[in-house]
Amino acid sequence: MIPKIIHFIYVGGRPFSFVHFLAIYTAMKVNRPERIYFHHTEEPAGEWWALARPLVTMNRVPPVTEVFGNPVTYLAHKADVIRLEVLRQHGGIYLDLDVICINPFAPLLQHAVVMGIEPGTGLCNAVILAQPQAPFIERWQAHYRTFDAQQWNHHSVVLPGKMAKETPELIHIADKYNFFYPTHNDPVHAYLWGVRPSLKALALRMGKNALKLAAMWVARNGDPIKRAYYQTFHGLRGNEWHYRRARKSCSIHLWEGLWGEPYLKQLGPDYLKNSNANFARLMRDILSPAEIESIAQGRIADAA
Repeated sequence: MIPKIIHFIYVGGRPFSFVHFLAIYTAMKVNRPERIYFHHTEEPAGEWWALARPLVTMNRVPPVTEVFGNPVTYLAHKADVIRLEVLRQHGGIYLDLDVICINPFAPLLQHAVVMGIEPGTGLCNAVILAQPQAPFIERWQAHYRTFDAQQWNHHSVVLPGKMAKETPELIHIADKYNFFYPTHNDPVHAYLWGVRPSLKALALRMGKNALKLAAMWVARNGDPIKRAYYQTFHGLRGNEWHYRRARKSCSIHLWEGLWGEPYLKQLGPDYLKNSNANFARLMRDILSPAEIESIAQGRIADAA
């Protein structure tokens, strides 16, 4: 069994924001873990950190400068190295600080390792569930002997995808609708933020997926045909369908590096209370009006 503990990692860079607070708060509210660990090379600051800190168990970790003798310079890669070691030692549920929990991970805890698909790339490491000393995690770590910082997402996303194909018995794969829907490059993500996707973007996306569907149909390639069909035509669905689809997910990844400026900077308690966008609706499904008001006033005692 995967332990019912949750891990977050902070290695500096972006200030601790409302999104980061919401990630920790929804992880607690939705999953009711035994403990939430906050592994950090430096402690954040600010009003949202002050509100989040009582919810977590602090664990300072040494800064990462290398892995197997290979230099590690980018903050994202430093966090990659830390998360695998934390999961190898302790197991549990790792979440990026821009992952918002919608439904419990509990039904997945019977597996050895669980990751979700990042379409067209591999397995996204923003959400990883693992048992302690899981062979998949240990093998993944060992591959860091060939780490090269110039291959930006090779070891973090592409590599685990290849490993899963080679040793499928070591990992359970959740599709993109379970952990990461909507993805950053899917035009329907606009519905999450209260706008309509452009017709041009939808047409280009559907045309690309239709070609994949045709190729799979000719090859009579079973389950991939079903997935390609779903991915091809979900762009024709309206706002309400996409809200209901997201409501079934375990989590939503807010792709902070890409969505920060256009969407995430507007987020706060008032947005959750007043917006009709699907993201605000999802949060109101999880958080009561009293909780949101308490958070707006800088309190979580009543909400927790």
